[in-house]
Amino acid sequence: APSDREDLAAALVAAGLAMVDPTHPEGLCDPQLLATEQSARERGLGLWAEARYKPLAVDAPALGERAGQFAIVEGRIRSIGEREQRTYLNFGSDWSSDFTIIVPRRVWTGLVDRGLTAAALRGRRIRARGILENWQGTAITVIVPEMLEVAHSERERR
Repeated sequence: APSDREDLAAALVAAGLAMVDPTHPEGLCDPQLLATEQSARERGLGLWAEARYKPLAVDAPALGERAGQFAIVEGRIRSIGEREQRTYLNFGSDWSSDFTIIVPRRVWTGLVDRGLTAAALRGRRIRARGILENWQGTAITVIVPEMLEVAHSERERR
């Protein structure tokens, strides 16, 4: 049975009064919370009514200006660079200046175990949440697999 804390978290997310943080040390990120958040976001509830909280497009000019801040970023993966220690999910034609998601090897292994291989992700629209960094363009380093989700459009869900 969910704890009072988990019930409160779910109620806040459902009302659009909180974002899901998969990196929370208490492990409060039930995968269902992401679906609950998606519903609140689509309905424009709570904080989702304000533009500054809505997911940013990977090519949004505001990305660089928001370095050091938490953001949700959404876009289509153009290329993937698998290296020994990190994998890079690139969202533009110029990996040295466009938005990138940096995935440390340990996290990449967890994604691959869930079926999210390079072949499965290439060309897919995904959503990432985390702190924006200035790194050869703007980037988010994913520290747990739950920071990434495949973004389904309304059309794909029907």
